[in-house]
Amino acid sequence: MEIMTMNSINVNVKGKTKPEVLREFADMAFANGKVSDATGFYQDLCLREEESTTGFGGGIAIPHAKSAFVNEVGVFVGRGENEVEWDALDGAPVHCWICLLVPETGGQEHLRLLSQLSRKLMDPEFVAKLKEGSEQDILTLVQGVIS
Repeated sequence: MEIMTMNSINVNVKGKTKPEVLREFADMAFANGKVSDATGFYQDLCLREEESTTGFGGGIAIPHAKSAFVNEVGVFVGRGENEVEWDALDGAPVHCWICLLVPETGGQEHLRLLSQLSRKLMDPEFVAKLKEGSEQDILTLVQGVIS
């Protein structure tokens, strides 16, 4: 299976709170067959957020979890109109997310993905395309980083 497909992108995230957004990602991952239990994965995402924020800054967050409910590695991208309070490093609200799904047995895969994506988030052109591009633009952009 591919780590990311067009079905991994939602440019119309509706959530207005961190839990609502995390629930949308868990439901999307379940609908795409990436997780076996949406509620279980949602809880793992929430537990990870309790450890420390995944708010990267500049309106972007990278929620992620190693979870027994994840069937295979996946990357999901979402953005929405709502400015969601995320306790980001810069204090700014978030409206764009890159959600990483890694099986509990996934070794260091999540660290590799996090590292690759974090580096690209320092690139203003990458960030602009992520925040404003079409679904196809986002797919091409992110696949170019994670492959």
